[in-house]
This record gives sequence, C-alpha cells and structure tokens, in this order.
Amino acid sequence: MMRLTISFPSTTLLRPVEIQVGLPSGFSTARPPYRTLWALHCAMESGVFFFESLDAAGIADREQVAIVAPSLGNGYFINSVAEAQGDFLQEMFIALHEILPLSSRKEDNVVLGVSMGAFGALRWGLECRCFARVAAVSGVFDALLPPDERLMKKRAQRALYLSIGRVMQRLLLDADGRTRPEADFPRLLQATGTDFPQIYLYCGEEDYLSLSQTDKMEELCRHFACPVQRHVSAGEHDAAYWRGIFPRAVNELFAN
Repeated sequence: MMRLTISFPSTTLLRPVEIQVGLPSGFSTARPPYRTLWALHCAMESGVFFFESLDAAGIADREQVAIVAPSLGNGYFINSVAEAQGDFLQEMFIALHEILPLSSRKEDNVVLGVSMGAFGALRWGLECRCFARVAAVSGVFDALLPPDERLMKKRAQRALYLSIGRVMQRLLLDADGRTRPEADFPRLLQATGTDFPQIYLYCGEEDYLSLSQTDKMEELCRHFACPVQRHVSAGEHDAAYWRGIFPRAVNELFAN
C-alpha cells in the first residue's frame, strides 16, 4: 500500500485538514479508478487511527481499495456553531475525486465510522446519497436516549459516556434541548425517500454505550424501509473490538 498524508486547505473550515489516504500498490491487481472506503474516526482520535490501530494498510492491499480518513477532532462530523464539518465532508469528497484516482461511481464508494464516526458516517451516507453502503461500528446516534443501566457498572464505558455525553448534547441538541434537524435520523431517513444505502450496524454484546443505540437505529431503519443488517458479537466499546470487526465490516461493504 502507498500511504499519503494530505494537508487539505479547506475553504469550508478556513483551515487545513489532515487527511490520511491509502492506495493499493506493489503487486496490486487493482487498477484506477479505485473503489474507495471513506473512514470517520472515533472521539479523541484522528484519521491516523485506522492505519496505526486497525491495520487499514493491510486491508487496502487485501481488498484492493483506497482508504480515505480525515482528521476532524471531536466535532461529531456535523455542522455546528463551531465548524461546518458536515459541509467539509462534501467538499473533501468532491476535491479528492478531482486529484486522486478514485472511482466516482456510487457503487464503488462506501463509508464506515467508529463510535462518534459511526454517527457521522450514517448521517453523511443518508444526506449526500453518494454511497452504496454504510457501516456504523459501535455507533452512538441519539443524545436523548437514556443510558443502559449496565453502562454504569463498566468503569471505562461510564467515563466515556460522561465525557462524550456532554459533547453530544452540545452539538446535537438545540437551546431547548431538542434534537437539531441535522442530527435527527427520523427526519433524515424520511427525507431520503427510497434512495437508501445499505446499512450495516456493528456492536459488541457488552458495549452498553452503543447496544441500545444500535437496537434503536435498526428499528428506525426498518420503520422507514431502509435496508439494514445488525451484527452483534463479543466485545466492548474499545479498540480490541474494533480491530476484530474492522476487516469483517470492510469485506462486507465491498462484497457486493
């Protein structure tokens, strides 16, 4: 794999954004334009996370695909008073197709997010309609959903919930404590009509930060006749689970 680090001068955010890109290389049988995985990181990480912690390099070569992972901090990949991160994602998508050998066909583009990034991937996938499939891993989608009572018995998950919960409320709720339209998945699903991507939801069976969120999202997708598959397997809300599920999720995203 050939790995690039791009300093992208965003006119949307008025600042440079670091983007990690992996392209198949060496004895690759793939030829450009490449099928592409767009990957959105979890909180307190960056796009580097996929390459240094989840073996994105090995997966790019095995699957013969490009992987693009921007670094956007803890902004939940949504437009807010602080930054228009949702608009940036579209700016990046268009610009990188102009400068890199990436396929522009919808069926060749998929998006995956982890934890906070799962929210961003699902929101982006529904809103922009440029992805054939979306994978949300350990997603936390609804700032108003009551926490699982089992969460408080898991020290690491409890600490993450208490810290990330405040960020979610600040970014996803309005001044009256209601979900903002940009974060309202029932509204997004309804606005999509019938042009849905295939949704894959992944969660660890002991991930009490995400499990009820994943169940609710599956129910919501089915209510709007959005194609969805839910996969729950051993694991918690941590890098160990993500390392195990990431290659499976990528393989499933490109299987069709």
